[in-house]
This record gives sequence, structure tokens and C-alpha cells, in this order.
Amino acid sequence: MTSENTNHRKQAVGERHSAIGVALVGGEDTERETLHKVLNEINELPLSVSEVAAPPLSQSPEAINAQLLMVLLGSDSEKWADEIHSWFDGTVRPLVIGLAPIRTSEAVRTALRAGAEEVIFLPADRDELARCLVKISETHKDISDGHRSLTCSLVSVAGGTGVSTLTAGLAFAIRRLTQKQVGMLDLGLQCSALSAVLDLEPTHTITELVDQGGEIDSIRLESVLTRHDSGLCLLAAPGRIEEAELISPVTVGSTLDVMRELFDFIMVDCGHYLTEGTVAAWRHSDFVLYVLEQSVTSVRPAQRFLDLFDRLRLKGVRLEFVLNRFDPKHPITVQQIETALRRPVYTRIPRDDQAFVRAQISGDDIAAIAPSSEASVSTEGLARRLFGLPVLTRGERGLFSRLFATTND
Repeated sequence: MTSENTNHRKQAVGERHSAIGVALVGGEDTERETLHKVLNEINELPLSVSEVAAPPLSQSPEAINAQLLMVLLGSDSEKWADEIHSWFDGTVRPLVIGLAPIRTSEAVRTALRAGAEEVIFLPADRDELARCLVKISETHKDISDGHRSLTCSLVSVAGGTGVSTLTAGLAFAIRRLTQKQVGMLDLGLQCSALSAVLDLEPTHTITELVDQGGEIDSIRLESVLTRHDSGLCLLAAPGRIEEAELISPVTVGSTLDVMRELFDFIMVDCGHYLTEGTVAAWRHSDFVLYVLEQSVTSVRPAQRFLDLFDRLRLKGVRLEFVLNRFDPKHPITVQQIETALRRPVYTRIPRDDQAFVRAQISGDDIAAIAPSSEASVSTEGLARRLFGLPVLTRGERGLFSRLFATTND
């Protein structure tokens, strides 16, 4: 059962912020009650606090209606990633504060790697908790307003894993499912693969946004977008390979800031060549999807990437691994890959070369080319799961919704 208690101390701060929904999850009833009392003493921000004892797998996702999760972590730090991610299945990922019972620097690093934006030691101190909430509120101002764009970057250090194709597939799925504004940014600056996947010949590219004394604004950005018949908008990679060096991290960051104003969803193809610009894109993202395949030459680069990503310590960015072109009969199993990465595989996209090739040739949505293919259904399922879109019910699509379910078991 969910109990709710709204903090009414809103006179001064209420004019600047609407109440921030905070859900206390996990732990024992007494632990949540104690933390709830501490939160009630905070008057720096208006809070709407609820308690949820069970994760969405046993309780409907609608029970957790909050922008900020405070997760009471258990004593086994190796399970913290599972404890945090158990609250996201089928819902939009909220920001996370991890409440750690272990007071060490290693515990902080472990909680951050597990997906927490901030870490507070138990028992929680009122002032420390208030500072943490104010910091998150100021850093992520969109948690207390009515609109929040979501940005997802796809990357792979190993080439040929299908990053561009999957980026386009997810963008098509989001546009089709929501009819909202979806923007795409091609940071495969030397390949310009997204233009090819979408069968577009852009006349304008990101090169035109390189600083020439004027800041990037919505009018300037819109003037260089290329529109697809589906309604997707692409900010294309440079027309010439050598122009890739002109695109600075500042240009990438400023561009994504403006894209967040224009679009509800932004998909970024980071390609497989890492630069300071791609790191800037990750810093501006809600999600980073690392795409890999069932091969040693794909898994080893993924391990190197994970080491880099951990050292960057990007706060507020959720990293997940997507296994593309999945073959259940392949000698390299999902379990072996997860053991090598020490991270779970978020989802699997079945191998369906014919469907993807047909989609690439036409520059169209794979769902329009091969709507009944496992790859199409899995790509749509990934979009639904990642961005909190309505999950298919058992009666919808029948066989194909079950096929998606099996790819994530």
C-alpha cells in the first residue's frame, strides 16, 4: 500500500517550484518511516512524499508516481544495481538517491555505478539530505516543471554492431507510438550513417552551427534540420570527413540544450569513434545505450568502454547494454557476456538481417517493412520499456508481444 504525505511548507519556495514527487522505496517499514520524518522537517523545497514497499514487478508501475526515488539499499553492495533497477521496469526512469548503510568511499562509488545520482549515508542527516535535494533540484530543473525532454545516446566502441540502424529504429518507434516531436543528432561525424539509413541527402549539417560569433538558438537550429517523411528531424553529420574536426564539445552541448527545447525525444548516434564531443553528448543524455554483439571482438571493447564510463562518473546518466542481432544458438551466451561485463544485458534485439536490410534500402520504419518480424517487435518493445511508453498487454499483437517477452527473459 502507498501512503502519501504532502509537505505544505510552500509559501516562499512554492512560487518558484511545484512540489517534487519523492518516493521512498525498498528497505523495512521502520526505515522508511524514519526517513519520512526527516523529509517532513525539510522546508527548503516543497515535497510530495510517498512510500512504496514493493517494486513494480509485484505492484503496478502506476504506484510509483515520482520524479525522484530514494532507494534504501541493502547490506550487500553487489546487489545494489539490481535493487535500483528493479524499480524501472515499464516506467520512465526517475532520478535516484541511494541511501547506503555502509559509510565508505567504495560504497559511494558502487552506488553511483549502480545508477544513483547522489548517495546519502544512513541514518540520514536532515541538513545533508536538504542540501542533496536542493542540488538535484537545481541541477535537474526539469523535475519540478511540467515538461521534460528525454535524450538517449547510442554508442559502440566496436564498429559494425548496428548502432545507426538501431538509433533510427528507436526513433521511428517513438514517433509512431507517441506522435510527439523526435529529433536525431548524427555524431558519427566521419561516417554520416544516419543519413544513409534514413535515405536522406541533407543540404545542411551540424557544421553550420560551429560558432561564428553567434550562439545557437532554436531558429538557427531549425534552419539546418533535415526532415523525414515520417516527421523525424535529423541534424546531419558534416558533409565532408575533414569537417568532423570542427565540431567541438561546446557545439555538441549547446546543440543538445536547444534540441531539448524543440523536441520531446532526442536520439543521438555516437557512432564508434569516441571524442570529447561524444562524451559531451553523454553528459547531456538521460540514457546511454551501448550496443554489442555475440563476439569476443565486441565484448572486449565493451569492457574497455565500461571502464571509461565508470571513470567519467557521469551523474544522472543511465547506462544500459543492448545485445543486437541476438542468436539464441550462438556459442557465446548472454550469461557469458553478463559475467564478462559484470552488468546485466538490458534487452536483446533478435538477428533479422533481411528485415533490417529492407528497412535500410527503403529508408523507412522497420515496422512498415516487416511489422511481424521479431526485430521490429523487439525494437518497439525497447522503446516502450526505455521511455516509459504504454506496455503491450497480453491481448495486443498476440504472438509478437510474447516474442518480445522471451527476448528479455
